[in-house]
Amino acid sequence: MAPHSSAPTPKLMDESPPAYNDGADDCTRPQGNVPDDVDLAASFAKLTLGNQPKDPDADTCLAHLKLLHAIQSMKEDVGYTDGLWGIWDSRAENPLEDLFGTQGPAPGADEPVPTGEDRVKAALSRIREKRWALFVARAVDRYESWWRSLPKGYMLTEQDMEQEGNTRYSRFPSTGALIDWKEHMLPPLDVLMVFHAHMLNPRAFLEDSMRHGMGTIWTAGMPWKLVNDSIDTRFNYNVPDSAKARWVESTNRAWASQEDSMTKSLNCAFCKHAFSAPWTTCGRSEQAKTDTLPGLVGNGYGDGNFSHNCENCGLQNYKELLSVSKFVQDSALLLSRSVPMPGTILDPQTGRPERVPEEPRSLSFPRTFPNRMIRLDLRIKIMELIRPDGDLHPTMETVRSMVESVVGSDDRVRKIDSVSAFRSRYKPRIQAKVSVRQMMSRYWENFSSFALDLSGAVIRQGVFIDKMVKLDWLHAPSARETMQRLIKKYKRFITIMHLNPTHVAVPTLDVDLAWHTHQLSPIAYYHHTVELSSKFIDHNDKMDESKLSAAFEWTSKKYQEMFNEVYSECTCWYCETLRSAMVSSVGKFLGSRDQKIADEFHSSGAAKLCPPDNSAHISAHNAVRSIETVERQRVSSYLRARHQEKLDRNYERAQKRAQKKGRELPPKDEYYNHWGYSYYMYSPFMFPYYYAPGLGARAAAPVVVEEQEAVEEEVVAEEEEEVVVEAAAEAAEAAAAAAAESTTS
Repeated sequence: MAPHSSAPTPKLMDESPPAYNDGADDCTRPQGNVPDDVDLAASFAKLTLGNQPKDPDADTCLAHLKLLHAIQSMKEDVGYTDGLWGIWDSRAENPLEDLFGTQGPAPGADEPVPTGEDRVKAALSRIREKRWALFVARAVDRYESWWRSLPKGYMLTEQDMEQEGNTRYSRFPSTGALIDWKEHMLPPLDVLMVFHAHMLNPRAFLEDSMRHGMGTIWTAGMPWKLVNDSIDTRFNYNVPDSAKARWVESTNRAWASQEDSMTKSLNCAFCKHAFSAPWTTCGRSEQAKTDTLPGLVGNGYGDGNFSHNCENCGLQNYKELLSVSKFVQDSALLLSRSVPMPGTILDPQTGRPERVPEEPRSLSFPRTFPNRMIRLDLRIKIMELIRPDGDLHPTMETVRSMVESVVGSDDRVRKIDSVSAFRSRYKPRIQAKVSVRQMMSRYWENFSSFALDLSGAVIRQGVFIDKMVKLDWLHAPSARETMQRLIKKYKRFITIMHLNPTHVAVPTLDVDLAWHTHQLSPIAYYHHTVELSSKFIDHNDKMDESKLSAAFEWTSKKYQEMFNEVYSECTCWYCETLRSAMVSSVGKFLGSRDQKIADEFHSSGAAKLCPPDNSAHISAHNAVRSIETVERQRVSSYLRARHQEKLDRNYERAQKRAQKKGRELPPKDEYYNHWGYSYYMYSPFMFPYYYAPGLGARAAAPVVVEEQEAVEEEVVAEEEEEVVVEAAAEAAEAAAAAAAESTTS
């Protein structure tokens, strides 16, 4: 199926999705209270599923929910298993500071220090979170072993990117044989969880699949029938012995993560000598004395502050060095085998593999500027970054300085782009700078083989999974109708994104379930979004919390404007405030459409079925809190303060309007459960609570956020600049034509 170069504007759906309460009070049933008339085994057996990629339907959404419940069950089993990885609950009796060692809590953990019983609960939550963080780090490593064991072709080359219709590049997303999934091919659940998170970053997953020649994994998608059949009604994951045997044979790893080795084999970045590093240095025996406990940060490979001295050369290998080492290895692949650098493969605006022009245009093509920069300017410096007799503590900041020195030099850029020396001033195009930032973003807080840190991706998805399990649509008698409704709402959401390409649309939880389900069939999702909008629509995995809130407000308003219905069917203070903000003071008195829509939501009884603590409002699993430069922080702090003032002001207005109609708005005191410890969050769009410093950093990946925002801003700036240049050129041509006509006459 070839993607169209342009797509017609889709027709807006006039038919409203059926109400969530059709047939059952889904929103109000207590969590975990399964109705007697719901036979889960029979319901799951009736699902019509296949193992081939497809657009989402009610059955695949239900199977997806079942997988999410299984992942959540596994997460709780891991976190609450006392003594796992040598981390015992008895350590909760120690002072909280001892659990952090010399480091403070992660971003977001800004609660006052608890006392008494709360102190023990807080300590236990840190301990449970640490077990899960280690499990996730090991799961990503196991996923990488599985990835390497799968059938693959040759790695992508720069020559592939220049050839018309190359199946390893421009035709890669729409070609390739569909994998014939069999039961014995299923990986362990922890690996399936990472596979799930990887596919939910569509452009990163496409880049990784293409760069590594992994056509089979790209076309595979989630095998829904096999997954559904392997998860029972208590959400246990059961596969045949043949699957376990195949896994052990192909990966040389134990089936259960807990039975895998507690050391990680690495090669020293300096001398290349092999050594084994512990996965964690935080574990101790249950009888260990208090004064010997190391805290929960740790220096192991799966800890927040990895550090290990090589037994051969004695030099320190550390977390930041691993990212630099990855960058050096990728550069070596570029120099020796012409494998393009990550971040230079997909067009940053369309997300598609757009063919690179042939010479001479390829010599200055903006997207591939990073490849030329490394080959023609930085190759020696990069190859000498990690040397026993050189700088013993290089980081990605070192690399950033090297790159900035090139980009800031007109002479060096001119040579890289093969531009004549007669041009006295030559600067890289903004698109080239964007490509540099895209490349660099692949290495911040990331030393895996992939385009993003999958540990952080799994952690962020965990926020969404928690909320899906709490909503518990899976056990509702009207579960199928609920899925049909959210699919229709998702189609509307995609329409909004297509019609408003310069805006960020933020999904509600129900929309996000359908959206995620679609992305788990990558080739189907690619075809759908490209045919609709000529772009491979990405799923923004990281977004600053304040910008997320502002974008959600815009999405709510646009949805209501286009479909005459409430977008976020929730009665929490935040959603009520946003609805109130859509009604102007004049509109309130004149009975505006927005006012009528908000009133209808309450008068119809729909609002009563959507309590503030358990409804499908903003999906904020991708919220992060950026760590910024001083200059940028000054601006962003001001913008956050303004956004907060606006929310507070609109909340007061919403309270007054609700009181006039005999209703009371919920207070702004939302509490969330974090591994058994309740904590306060001001609003549902905020960065979630992480205790462990390493875990919070990996969840946020704050520098990447800054880079991605800069990418978006500069692409828009260049588009505006090109419009101005084109307009000036047209004006000049018109003036020249007029002058010529005048001369002739």
